[in-house]
Amino acid sequence: MPLAIFIVVVMGLFALVISRTAIQTSTASTQEIVSTQTFYAAESGAQRGMQVLFFPDASFRQQVDTRCVGLNTTYADTVPGLNNCSTVVTCSCTFQDGSSCSPIVAANYTSNAGVNKLTSFYKITSAATCGSGNLRAQRTIEAGSFLKQE
Repeated sequence: MPLAIFIVVVMGLFALVISRTAIQTSTASTQEIVSTQTFYAAESGAQRGMQVLFFPDASFRQQVDTRCVGLNTTYADTVPGLNNCSTVVTCSCTFQDGSSCSPIVAANYTSNAGVNKLTSFYKITSAATCGSGNLRAQRTIEAGSFLKQE
């Protein structure tokens, strides 16, 4: 009788440990999927930001600077496979001397010495959030580019 009770208790504990391990593995797998989905949502947002910035026309730097300063877009549940995700895309613009492109005025395009500020540097920031509760992930991707007008 004591041996039977001992076996039942040990098997019960063993079953409990296996059950807990299976639940943790399932949760970790789901979290990994949500994390990957969030990474792709942030990457897609950065690519979309670059597309908005430089297309359909990137021949005039001041126009591109204006699009950058005005870029503050949120994409939510717009792409199949990225359901339950939200992505915020912003852009910041600086000149080669470190001064900000914003606000866009003609005086911004020459320095105090009258030399043209030939290069604008752009930083697209894409912050994505997917999932909810304990299964929520956040990822931020920054992509940089520049435009030199001669």
